[in-house]
Amino acid sequence: MTGATGEERREYQGWWRLGLRRPRSRDGQPGQPPDADEAADREGIGTKLRRFLGLRLMRVTAPLRTIARSGEPIPARAVLKTAKIQERYFYHQGISLNDSYELRQRPCGEIKLVLPYDGDQYFTRQASDDVARARRHGADRDDALVGFLALSGYEKTNLGRVLNLDENHGSYPIEMRLPTAGDPNEASPLLADNRSCVAITSYTPQDSSRTAFPVQLDVVVDDPDNSDIPWPPPNSGNGLNSNIMRQVDFLPGLSLLVRVHLALPRKLANGAHATVKEVFVGWPTRTSLSSLKLKVADTAHPFWYNPERADGGGLEWRDIPMSPAPDPGGGDVNYFRSAPMTLFIYKPGDLYYQDTLSGQVEVTVNRLLSGTDARLFDATGRLCRKPACELESVISTTFSLTLDDAFTRRLRTPYQQMHFDEVILTGARVDDIRTALRNRGFTVAAVPDQGSRSNSEAPSWWLSAERAQGPDKLSMLIYAAGKRYRTRRQRSVTGGIDYQTMIDSGDLQLYVYGFLHADSKTVVREMNALRRALRERFARLPARR
Repeated sequence: MTGATGEERREYQGWWRLGLRRPRSRDGQPGQPPDADEAADREGIGTKLRRFLGLRLMRVTAPLRTIARSGEPIPARAVLKTAKIQERYFYHQGISLNDSYELRQRPCGEIKLVLPYDGDQYFTRQASDDVARARRHGADRDDALVGFLALSGYEKTNLGRVLNLDENHGSYPIEMRLPTAGDPNEASPLLADNRSCVAITSYTPQDSSRTAFPVQLDVVVDDPDNSDIPWPPPNSGNGLNSNIMRQVDFLPGLSLLVRVHLALPRKLANGAHATVKEVFVGWPTRTSLSSLKLKVADTAHPFWYNPERADGGGLEWRDIPMSPAPDPGGGDVNYFRSAPMTLFIYKPGDLYYQDTLSGQVEVTVNRLLSGTDARLFDATGRLCRKPACELESVISTTFSLTLDDAFTRRLRTPYQQMHFDEVILTGARVDDIRTALRNRGFTVAAVPDQGSRSNSEAPSWWLSAERAQGPDKLSMLIYAAGKRYRTRRQRSVTGGIDYQTMIDSGDLQLYVYGFLHADSKTVVREMNALRRALRERFARLPARR
């Protein structure tokens, strides 16, 4: 544009950037770009911009290719608010010396689709125009085809018969009822945002207990002591040495330990998220929450008393996450488990009058236990990312705990302290302890991150030992603490001559804490056997001659 002002040049360049028609100069002649190469670049950008905008507009606003005829549902480009498939399973577990499992009632499944007629986000103006256009072409049904649900892996359900999936290659057309028009002077019911269509389809999944019960509970009554020694021991020994050296005494209260396990088929476990949605424990009497305390892992967790639940009310708490258990390395099942939930009962008198303690646990997982999977498509056949089809299984397990068996089976924790004079704690002495335990059939290991803490003044070692004892495990936690000092030893020889020598000596203290369900005598017997074996070994040491 020879002779053009700066303002004219900027106006001209703006038109070219938008890719629109070439502007004319003020004398009526078509404008020319100030530089041929620059014009070519701008023309390329404009072409790309027009092509991009054209494709986007075509994708959003182009009419549907299919127009409904008489007797057919009306295709409409609406967006569902929610699409959820849920399966519910019901079991009962009896917890006693002989556990039992049974199916409480048949499982059930439900497909729930929700479409609000809001004229904006879900049933859009575009969808309303689709309906109006179809009716102008003779459509006479009050059903809108808003998408498709593609289902796979539904062989363990009756969905194939309920939704005629086998005839449609696993695809289920989503047809939603359209509200009828009222007074012509009123707002269109499709856009008024005062109605929603909810479509619910029920089906029946197969009972998964034929192969394995998906949820199992560990409910244990414990009579704790004041040592605060957990088993298995933690990875950090902070405070454990002082706890195990403390004089052990039993506390007046009881504790109820609950842990939930979920079994999932291996093909469903990858990426699954499981949660203990609710725990309910029936309580024999109305109680003050000040006499109770709940901890999940080592953290206090809220709970409450519900007087209207069951017959006599009970305690409730919710939302306990579950984490994958270590991979078993084989088989078709992977496991999830919750953190230990410990209810501390400071005044347990009412429990002693009860025969059983009942409750219920509800677990949710974002998978369908039947193996069914689903994807949602809109009316144009595109895969919907939002909303994605939500999958959920809810496993409800009631339980009854036989309290007499629970008290009998509670964890017994005997404790002993052993003292050996003139024994220096070294690696060789720790090997003597390991050998004595292995001779009794134990597997011995150093406690993680609590191995040797030796120094010249006060060496210490932590060991753990386990062996099978019937259906249970007999476990022992051993803390060896040594003290070193210099002592004078006098020796007399023939002729009345005395020799005095300064030698290294020391004392060895062993603190042994045992764990075994229902039986404390066996633990005490093994502790006594360990004491005798070590005395025989240490009696031959040079420091005792």
